[in-house]
Amino acid sequence: MRMDATEMSGGVRARRAAALEGRPLGDTAVAVSLLGLGGNRLLTKRDGRREAVRLVGRALDLGVTFFDTARLYASSEIFLGEGLEGRRDGIFLASKTHARDRETARAQLHETLRRLRTDRLDLWQLHDVRTDEEISRIFGAGGAMEALVEAREAGLVRYLGVTGHRSPGVIRRCLETFDFDTVMIPVNPAERHYKSFLTSVLPVAADAGVGVIGMYAYWGGLVSGLDWFETVEPFLRFALSQPVSTVLVGCDSVRQLEENVRYASRFAPMARSEADALVRRMAPNASRLMYYKFPQGTPSSEVES
Repeated sequence: MRMDATEMSGGVRARRAAALEGRPLGDTAVAVSLLGLGGNRLLTKRDGRREAVRLVGRALDLGVTFFDTARLYASSEIFLGEGLEGRRDGIFLASKTHARDRETARAQLHETLRRLRTDRLDLWQLHDVRTDEEISRIFGAGGAMEALVEAREAGLVRYLGVTGHRSPGVIRRCLETFDFDTVMIPVNPAERHYKSFLTSVLPVAADAGVGVIGMYAYWGGLVSGLDWFETVEPFLRFALSQPVSTVLVGCDSVRQLEENVRYASRFAPMARSEADALVRRMAPNASRLMYYKFPQGTPSSEVES
């Protein structure tokens, strides 16, 4: 990840970052920081426990209130739970289940709560729904959706969500099948070039009052392979300029976190012309950057140029 001259000076200004703006989470009764900390980078490195815990503490100090992880993310729940211990109040804690049946989802929730050292989640999400067959299993008799609803009724979770990055059509059908509180989708300027979540899912979520959580703003770190930008700030600005409640970033270091908080704290909406120009510039790299969307063997020629 490239740094501008300010970042290269040692990050002093990052330590004095302004408080992050709060945004409503759809039609829920809560507001969350417009920048959230994702749990699939430093928090998954088994040998990075000390730095991961430090990262969580620094995020709290800088005004980040949205923390997301998943039962599937190696040590992430454990490290996040340790970092949040004693500071659970005032933050919005989310995790996910990759189970598709009720009993496995139930078991995963109890393990998630144990690892996070908490008695409740603010948001529990179906993790990465990709196919119609998964939809049938999740929403059918004995499916994972039964466990999600039961957990909400029992007070173990407050809100329910769904996430996906492969098929916009599948995520749309999830939103049409159940009244979810949130949806997590990729939000970046390459999206418009192929099966776009921005054009297919965002309008449905907005109409239904579903809070949108943006992910893959930096394409899982592949942004560092582009050679024509001086800073990643435009990509975060693009994501935050969409109708989203928060954008998650995964960080490899405290310094990266501080950079992102600084960008978010000085956020100004991107003009449509600037956003369109950024979208056009992504065309030559769109298929490579959207690796999260293509099953093995999908030809890149399907991506619009």
